[in-house]
Order: sequence, then structure tokens, then C-alpha cells
Amino acid sequence: MNNTVAELLLKYKNGNITFSEWQELRAAVLSGEYREPVQADILSELQKGAPAAGWNEADANAILHTILSTAPAGETAGPLHRVHFLRRAWTRYAAAVIILLGTAGYGWYRIHQRTREDIVVQPPPATIRAAKNGAILTLADGSNVALDSAANRQIAAQNGTRVLLKNGQLVYAPGTVTAGETVYNTITTTKGNQFNIVLPDGTKVYLNAASSLHYPTVFAGRERRISISGEAWFEVAKDADRPFRVSIDQQTEVEVLGTSFNVNAYKDESSIDATLVEGLIRVIKGEERMIVKPGEQARVSSDISLIKNADVDKALAWKNGIFNFEGVGLREMMRQLERWYNIEVVYAPNVQDVKFFGKISRKVDLTTVLEALKGFGLHYEMKADRKLTVMP
Repeated sequence: MNNTVAELLLKYKNGNITFSEWQELRAAVLSGEYREPVQADILSELQKGAPAAGWNEADANAILHTILSTAPAGETAGPLHRVHFLRRAWTRYAAAVIILLGTAGYGWYRIHQRTREDIVVQPPPATIRAAKNGAILTLADGSNVALDSAANRQIAAQNGTRVLLKNGQLVYAPGTVTAGETVYNTITTTKGNQFNIVLPDGTKVYLNAASSLHYPTVFAGRERRISISGEAWFEVAKDADRPFRVSIDQQTEVEVLGTSFNVNAYKDESSIDATLVEGLIRVIKGEERMIVKPGEQARVSSDISLIKNADVDKALAWKNGIFNFEGVGLREMMRQLERWYNIEVVYAPNVQDVKFFGKISRKVDLTTVLEALKGFGLHYEMKADRKLTVMP
């Protein structure tokens, strides 16, 4: 890597880069010549800080994206002290935190006019780890199977279809279909769990925490219809003769032919969001219909609205192992932590719903996330019953 570029990157890491120097670093990376060396340097720093955390190119690329998009207000703003990236003072947490901007914290202090020393913060009594692979499979006869074993095995046979646990995911291998009515299975992830499934047609579904998927063990007839609650990423197997339909509630569904998209349909969120990466989908609510193209997001509440330049990276952050808190309100952020770490969040009186800006790895434990957020103004109390109280 060019010595000048290396020096600028070091200044960025140490938090003392100026606006003009940041512009120079950004231009060098955007030129293409130095992008891979800079990304490799970031990944090397991550792996040195926590080699067992399993950092990969996606993590390094998330940091690089933030470097390119985060700038001080202007030349007179001086050094970029509000951005912290692997600063030595953060030895315990910096290797785990991808990047967290101080904007939210400073706003928090202005609102509450108090310092961190005013609050006695109790750390969690025990480590609460990030979500793991695990789910409950409900078979057609109503029996439940816990999917928390890493062993490859056949779990059941459902209407001629073999149900397999294979390489940490549930796989449906169609065989000879027996006569009779269509048989349905349901896979459910609780808080603190996620799981992947390959449906009988080859469609891949990635379930986020606190989500469920209801589907037939064989797709018969002219359509492939399933239903979900919570959040899921779909990679739909192409079959032009049998459209794939995702039912979300009594009135809302997504219709596709072959595509990759994300659906966020948690009941405690204010809308249902369908974000398209590849292909074409049609979102339907009652009599209303909306075509969604790649890079767009359909938002369903009382009606359907279309966001043409959707933040796809933000919508898919959960699947890529990242909490994306860019412009996210306190309560929305806490709902994500509730699902991922299987905790309950309550709020003391007079807690305002301020916004946060930043990205944190989903691989880390809850203590690390809370300590990082505390550094930017979050006050909390964690009790042994997994109840987190947010303080003003």
C-alpha cells in the first residue's frame, strides 16, 4: 500500500484525521487502486484484536463503507474525533465493535444535561451471548422437534418427503408423494435463535430470531404458497409455471417468480417492509398492488408505499451479521436487542426516543454491545432475570 494512504488510514484509526485528509483517503480508495489493500489492513486489525471472533471480508467491508461515507462537517471542524475505529483506549471493546459514531451520544448528553458519572451502571450479572442456531419444528401430527443439534440425520418423513438436518440447516428432500391431503410443517425460532431451511422446491429461507415459517412438505398445484411472521430472507428457486407466494397476514402477501428479497413483518413494528435485491416482486394488500424492482422497498401499513432508493444494506444487515443502527430510534434498537439476545427491555419514566448512528457486530455478547452504547450515552440497569431497564 502507498505510504501516504497507509498514513492516512492510521490517522483515521487513531481518530485524528482532518477533513481534507479524509477527502484524500476517500479519493484514493474510490479510485480502486487501494481499495483491496485498505480492506485487507482493516481485516488484519480486526483479526489481531480478536482472532477467535471469526472476522471476515464482510466485516471489513462494513467498516470501509463507513469510512467512505462518514465525514466531518467541514475543514474548520478540525480532527474527526467523533469517529472511533480500533482506538487503543478501547482495547476491550474495539475489536468487537465494527464502528459506532458519537453523534447519538452527544445528542443524548445535550438533551439530558448530565454526565455518565451521575449514573451507577450495573453490568449484566452473567454473559448473555449472541443468538445461535436453534428452532422448533412442528410436524403435521403436532409433535415438536428441537433443531439444536449439529448432527446430520433424518428427522422425519412427511407425505413422501424426507426431512433432514444437514450441515446446520433443515432440508426437505422430495420423494414419492403419497396420496392424501397436503401436509404442512412449521419452523419457529424463539428469541435468541435463528435458523435456515431449504424448502422442497429448493428455495432457501433464512429465519431471523423470533420468527416462524408455515409451509407444505410438497409443493403441489399451480402455486407455491407459504406464510411467515417475523423476519426472513428468501432466495426463491425459479419456476415460471408456479409463482411463489408469501402470506404475511390476513391481507398482505408477496408474489414472486424467482428472486432474492427480505421481508420484515414483526408484529411490534409499525410496518411490513419487503426489500428486493434481485428479480421482481408484487406486494399485495387487499385490492392494492405494488410492483417492486431491485433496490426498492415496499412499506405496508394502512396502505402500500414505495421507497425507490431503499437502504438495502440496512435491510439485510441482520443476515450479514451486523446491527445497523444508522438513524434508528432507541426503542427500535432495543427491540432488535430483545429478539437477538432473548431479553426483556423496560423503560424508566422520561426516557426519550433519541436516534443512534452506527454499526455493531451481531457476533458479540450483550455486555459488549451495552458497554459500547454506554460510551455514547446509554444508561441502563441489567438484572439477573434478563430484564434490561433503560434509564434517562
